[in-house]
Amino acid sequence: MSILVDSTDPRGPKAVALAADSGQWLRCRDHAGRKAYGIPSSTGRGAYHLATRTSCTCKDFLYGRGRHCKHVLAVELVVQLAKERVA
Repeated sequence: MSILVDSTDPRGPKAVALAADSGQWLRCRDHAGRKAYGIPSSTGRGAYHLATRTSCTCKDFLYGRGRHCKHVLAVELVVQLAKERVA
C-alpha cells in the first residue's frame, strides 16, 4: 500500500517531518484499547497530542470538520512503513 502526501497541502510535509521523529513518540492505548501515539505538540513544551490512525486531540482535527490533521497523517505513515518492513 502506498501513501501519497500532497506537497501542496501544508499538513503533508509537516506529517512527514513528524513521522521521521516517531522514535520520540509515546506508545499507548486509547480508551477503546486501540494503539495510540503521544506526539509532541509544537505549541507547548511537554504537551502531547493523542493520535490514532483515525483521530487526534489537536485543534485542527477537533475543529477541522472531519479533516485529518498532520498527526493522523504521520501515524498513518509510520504504521504503513512498519507494515512494509514486516512484509
